[in-house]
Amino acid sequence: MTKFIKSCLRSWLPRRLWWDRTGASAVEFALLVPVLLLLLAGLGDLGHGLAVRRKVNQMASTSGEMISMQTAWGSSDVSSILSGVSSILQPYDLDNLTILLCVVDIDKKGKATVAWSAAYGTTALSAGQDPPKDIPKDLQEEDVQMIVTRVQYRLNTILSGLFESFTGDGAYEYEQYFLTRPRNGDTITYG
Repeated sequence: MTKFIKSCLRSWLPRRLWWDRTGASAVEFALLVPVLLLLLAGLGDLGHGLAVRRKVNQMASTSGEMISMQTAWGSSDVSSILSGVSSILQPYDLDNLTILLCVVDIDKKGKATVAWSAAYGTTALSAGQDPPKDIPKDLQEEDVQMIVTRVQYRLNTILSGLFESFTGDGAYEYEQYFLTRPRNGDTITYG
């Protein structure tokens, strides 16, 4: 009896399963669903990353442009501007956001030093320090200040933690610089 069962299993059952296509769609669907769900989640994660990138760019340019519009600023005014500009990032968490705003003097030799600085979520630079970004020679003009804005943000998402083994970090890091000149004169005072 066992020889009969073995011969049936060897000849009849494998051939029947090979040619039987009922349920093939369900098996294919079950194999593809996890891949498609991961792809969909990745697209959502990418969408968040691109939205934050756009917001970081907007914060850098907006804060620099606003400061460039006047020749004198008070510390409370600048603080209000930086706080207001940070609201561009909402609905994302503001805990990982830093904004550094520096007005930079350029001397006759082309040496750039910070004249004054203000910050949100970090420490402002002291007068006389090097700026956070080198001023390109093409933009340097003697006795004309430059405004340098640096915005940094760290975005943590569900999938960024999953890809930590590939990327080496569990978050997306953003850093944007914006350089501009004063619009109404050559210098901007702070007090």
